[in-house]
Amino acid sequence: MRTGTLLAASLLLMFAAVACGKAEAPSPEATATAQLTPVSAATVTPAGPSPTPAPTAVPNVCQANPSPVNPADPNIIVRSPEPGQVVRSPLVITGLARVFEAQFNVTLYGELGGVIAETTGMAEQGQELSPFEVEMTFAVGREQPACLWVFALSAEDSSRIDVVQVPIALAPPPQPTPP
Repeated sequence: MRTGTLLAASLLLMFAAVACGKAEAPSPEATATAQLTPVSAATVTPAGPSPTPAPTAVPNVCQANPSPVNPADPNIIVRSPEPGQVVRSPLVITGLARVFEAQFNVTLYGELGGVIAETTGMAEQGQELSPFEVEMTFAVGREQPACLWVFALSAEDSSRIDVVQVPIALAPPPQPTPP
């Protein structure tokens, strides 16, 4: 019974990851032949902090990712803003990038998928992961969920590659207080 429960839980997690665009759907053969091997607690090594961001109150309005970064060797890493962060204009985006000619693109999508703002950025170098900082201005009249995309363009066909998506919330400027 325990093996069946673990198999069901594993499949549920895999399908949840597929629905969120974090993994490819397993083939029917892989699903049908999945086997679990019992592991004793003594053989499990703690993995350290989880790379998965903590749940946030900001709804994730990011669309399907057309070209996620390789988690084992990412070409773009976004350090800020963090997932779920509420931001005001100007938005400062920081991280590391290893991209052709050190240039990458940044697009901010609104809750309905429309482009709110876009710009380009430059990393310090192109051939190795190097720091970047980009400032992007935007205007919104109310707080709303959004999706920040940081990506490179393919030299082959100009398609978006190494797309990093960050679900955030956009806040309007603070209202001035009357004197």
